[in-house]
Amino acid sequence: MSEQAFGAPGTPPTWSSSDKDIVTTALGPSRLWVTVGHGAINEVFWPTTGRPQIRDLTFYLVGKGSFVDLKRVRKYTLRTPEPQVPLLTIEHSGDDYRLTLELVPDPLRDVLLIRFALEGPYKLAVIVAPHLDGTGAGNTAWVADQALVARRNACA
Repeated sequence: MSEQAFGAPGTPPTWSSSDKDIVTTALGPSRLWVTVGHGAINEVFWPTTGRPQIRDLTFYLVGKGSFVDLKRVRKYTLRTPEPQVPLLTIEHSGDDYRLTLELVPDPLRDVLLIRFALEGPYKLAVIVAPHLDGTGAGNTAWVADQALVARRNACA
């Protein structure tokens, strides 16, 4: 585990806007539910829709001396292959970038899979606000083996 982030413990925990673009879940035994609003992942619920575990998983584009907060820019489109197929594609675009995100709850595991393609002079950064066991207080998060990891008491 890495050292504590600057400004810890941060602001008091809150919840995402109720303004949603889509709600999705897996076509299988997975117990994961996901909401998307303003082109960003708002909440991830597990093991039921009454147990939020993440409040906001958003993406930033970071360049030389500048950044793009995609949730604030709100220049995006959403599409699915068919209305009943939970493979969501979110495409963010600007004058000098295009970010394509594919989101799908894994049908066999309680996992949200995210694939991305970025065009332009930026690097992709992710900001996640874990709210494990229904609260943002007392959560610890880090990156391990190219995976985002969070823990609060017995929840991870």
